[in-house]
Amino acid sequence: MIREEGKAKIIKRRIIKQRIGVTYPDIIGLENKEAQKEINALIQEEIYRMIIEQGFEEDYTKEIWGDYKVKYNKNNLFSILIYINSYSKGAAHGLTAVKGINVDLCTGRSYQLMDLFMKDSNYISTINEIINHQIMKRKVPLLIEFETIDKKQDFYLKEEALVVFFQIYEYTPYDFGIPEFEIPYTEIQDCFDTKGPAKAII
Repeated sequence: MIREEGKAKIIKRRIIKQRIGVTYPDIIGLENKEAQKEINALIQEEIYRMIIEQGFEEDYTKEIWGDYKVKYNKNNLFSILIYINSYSKGAAHGLTAVKGINVDLCTGRSYQLMDLFMKDSNYISTINEIINHQIMKRKVPLLIEFETIDKKQDFYLKEEALVVFFQIYEYTPYDFGIPEFEIPYTEIQDCFDTKGPAKAII
């Protein structure tokens, strides 16, 4: 199957079961079939993990629905967000959990935040400073004071920026939604490991 160079071709699939309706991407047409298999398995594993973490097995009134958004798909780098929503009978409102998946389309390797940066760089403190500045500038309401990201912090990639995000209630109230902080590549490029996945975005 012909695909645009460096990009994943996607077919929408759906998980339809009692109390579950989730749309997810199925990647096809990669030259490396083993990588393709690993990426698709990772996506499905994350979805089922998120469904379980939402308490689906413990609460028989809970309904689950979900979707995804492709955030970056070029230069053999693929970044998506998976959204899993849940609602229990009688609850005041539902709850949304989000997971970023960032993978290499050539090898199937899944990347964590720390994989983008040089080991001896100060990327954590640099990103923390940018987040703190945005919290003040945007007047983000906090339930607790922001402290720091970690090496496995949730993130996704877009054309001009790395986006760090947190779950609902992790730092902010429900009404604020998913708190996202856009980190322009130009502000962290000195920390990037140019021999790693960052070479595809700078």
